[in-house]
Amino acid sequence: MEPVIRVFARDFSAARHTVDSGDGRDGSYVVTPGGAWCRRLFIVGALTERRGSGDVMRARIADPTGTFHVSADWQSPDAVETLGYIEPPAFVAVTGRATLNGSGSRAYAGLDAEAINVVDRTARDIWVLATAGATLGRLEALEKALGGGGDERAATVIGLYGTTGKDIQDKAGMVRTALASVLPDLAVGEIAPVAGRDLLLAAIEDEGGARGIPESDAVALGVRSGLSARDAQRALEELLAAGECYQPASDMIKPI
Repeated sequence: MEPVIRVFARDFSAARHTVDSGDGRDGSYVVTPGGAWCRRLFIVGALTERRGSGDVMRARIADPTGTFHVSADWQSPDAVETLGYIEPPAFVAVTGRATLNGSGSRAYAGLDAEAINVVDRTARDIWVLATAGATLGRLEALEKALGGGGDERAATVIGLYGTTGKDIQDKAGMVRTALASVLPDLAVGEIAPVAGRDLLLAAIEDEGGARGIPESDAVALGVRSGLSARDAQRALEELLAAGECYQPASDMIKPI
């Protein structure tokens, strides 16, 4: 599968060009002024707006530099359903396909979501740190290409956007802005994975009343805990099969 790229919203939204992949695969690269070549993206930010219904959902997700425009449709039904359960504002992680509609000054960069999950502030800050590092690496390649060195992709970006040294400095300022938003005492350690059924059970125990909670509310709790809608439904089935939850009435869920 195509590797995911980390890129800040301000750089991605400024993209005005695509380049054919040339490797026999479907789809072109969305090329940003900061040197990112994007087919699939991984972003983490604050969900600030969500709209739509049925098979199509649209959202705005902000990072410290700007806003990503995200859509989900029938091709990724789990992403559509999951997004429908998430109430803004919330930190989310999204994996999806980079798109560029239109051309020239009217080009519009967007992200077609394949998967979406709720995360916390620490996950967002870790993404900012990783994206800052990737961005600075691309800016260094652009700087070398301006001096006649660097790689072919950097040279292509300079040809497409007429990149100058001032442009590179501006993008470096964008990185500084993003880093200023990160928690100063952030310590990145090992993050142990938690089983989906354990996450969901804890959420149901915290929120459930004497009669339990509706099944749809249980799935929503799972989504807010970081699961996709599909994984939340699977976790609920596992809890029922294991006897850790039961149904006191039709469509109601209650922990043992």
